[in-house]
Amino acid sequence: MSKQPITVTRIVNSCVLLELDGHAILTDPWFIERWWLRRGEPLGLHVADLPPLTAVVITNVATNHFDLPGMRTLPAKDTTPVYVPAPNMARRVRAQGFRRVEAVNWGQTREIAPGLSMFVVPSGRTAVWPNNAYAFTTAGGDRVFFGGEMDDVEPLERYRAEHPPVDLALLPVNGLRPLLGPRLVMGPRQAVAGSSVLGAKVLVPVHDAHGHDPLSRLFRTTGTASDAVALAGPDLRVVDLPTGERWKFTQ
Repeated sequence: MSKQPITVTRIVNSCVLLELDGHAILTDPWFIERWWLRRGEPLGLHVADLPPLTAVVITNVATNHFDLPGMRTLPAKDTTPVYVPAPNMARRVRAQGFRRVEAVNWGQTREIAPGLSMFVVPSGRTAVWPNNAYAFTTAGGDRVFFGGEMDDVEPLERYRAEHPPVDLALLPVNGLRPLLGPRLVMGPRQAVAGSSVLGAKVLVPVHDAHGHDPLSRLFRTTGTASDAVALAGPDLRVVDLPTGERWKFTQ
């Protein structure tokens, strides 16, 4: 049987549909805007547009990564596993009707489908809220790294010291930070450096746009996916993927 290509559809922010060896993984679901929290870019897919999901993975509790009202509309709640970084988040997901919910800790591995494994990557940041990253490995040996709210390169260096290189990295690029306080997510320079540390051939930027809403006035951004394209060297391809476009990665 020929190996199926990896496909990526960016939905909004860090909400991405990953298709790995025919298995559909939804990351950081966000489908419903609030008056105080806007997307800043079009919604790429609606819930009705999603294929049957193999799993849902969530990095942190922020509303634009953990949209409980939006998740309530997902089908197959009895059978779709949901992975979150904290027990209180697991309880909230179960309250939406999901039966297979697990809080996973840094360093744990789960087989989420036959031949598809997931490693929970230490993000290096717990001061604001629990935050996971995830590395997926397919039966064919393809490796995809998803760090929806990574804020620094150092955790990626520690991960790479103990694991093989990845093929594809999805990392944030807008460098979001409060008006007073440290950066919450990577900017384009850190995303490009982090992808190189991981050994990735391709970077797909996430966490790029920033809405115009009451909450946004308390934060500022420091970069875009276009900046990451300009910063990348010859060994890294940066795919500035519009929302809703299904992109195919082949070796």
